[in-house]
Amino acid sequence: MKTRIAAAAICAALGFASQARSAEPALPKDGWVSWQVDAVENAPAWCCWAGWASQSVDPQTCKLDDGNHGYGSRDGAKTDSMRVYVRTTGGKIERVRILAAECPVEAKSPIQNLENVTTDDSARWLIKLNKDQPSRSRQDVGEHAIDALAMHRGDIAFNELKSQALNDPDAGIRKKAIFWMGHVRGAPGAEVVSNAMFNDKDPDVRKHGAFAMTLSKLPRATTDIIKQGNTDADDDVRAQAWFWLSQTKVPEAENAIMAALRKDPSDHVREQAVFALSQLPDERSTKALATVAEDRSLSTEQRKKALFWLGQSDKPSAQAYLDKVLTGTR
Repeated sequence: MKTRIAAAAICAALGFASQARSAEPALPKDGWVSWQVDAVENAPAWCCWAGWASQSVDPQTCKLDDGNHGYGSRDGAKTDSMRVYVRTTGGKIERVRILAAECPVEAKSPIQNLENVTTDDSARWLIKLNKDQPSRSRQDVGEHAIDALAMHRGDIAFNELKSQALNDPDAGIRKKAIFWMGHVRGAPGAEVVSNAMFNDKDPDVRKHGAFAMTLSKLPRATTDIIKQGNTDADDDVRAQAWFWLSQTKVPEAENAIMAALRKDPSDHVREQAVFALSQLPDERSTKALATVAEDRSLSTEQRKKALFWLGQSDKPSAQAYLDKVLTGTR
């Protein structure tokens, strides 16, 4: 008898613990609520600003009831904690926002602060909210639920984003999850992005993967983007890979892009490879384009494209090179 009672007590305790771990935030029927969560490592300190051209270093107060105002971070500012803001009307969730915990906010009605909402409970709630949305990649609530989830520290948020990035039937959702994996989830996130770059069935998603990989700022970005540029079956994906490689500014970019210019079977890819050389930083673009313009083993069209992009450049070195070409003094 005592054994059965003890077993029942243990089961009841485990059930209570499970409920406690998966408790949902208690939302009111109407109004704003907010709770704080642990942010993923190196999370951007999102807030609102007077404008990107403004010299002000202090954030503005975010007006939560306004339309989709812009928000972001400045000067690489990071935060350890974020606040989730949710507005309900008649029991329906109308808006979700996530901002740095230190970001000043205001709303037309009082913001109720919810205590004891764990980061994992918040992540579980956002996962459910996102899955409940119709056309999730095109709905304000669904989109911001993914943004908010991406900022949550821990395996629950990471594993859901990974599942979305690799398995969601909606290409828009996959692209959004891939973006956040590359942007804020470190080396494990970059591994997921790499998987999508080479295995997603949709060429647009694979192209997006190359962009997301540049955001990771990891050494593997160079290797993966070069591999994609050399091996993807889709011309557009290969062409776009060389553009994103130029944006990384790595020293290997010139040789990899020049090799594609000489060997890729697609006219489109070769043309875009010349454009990618024009996007290299500083004087590197002028030197690379001049090399193409002077290489008689390349086609006349490729050499003309190199001269065209030199003409579009505002770099003094590019203008000096063209002056020499025009005067026959080079």
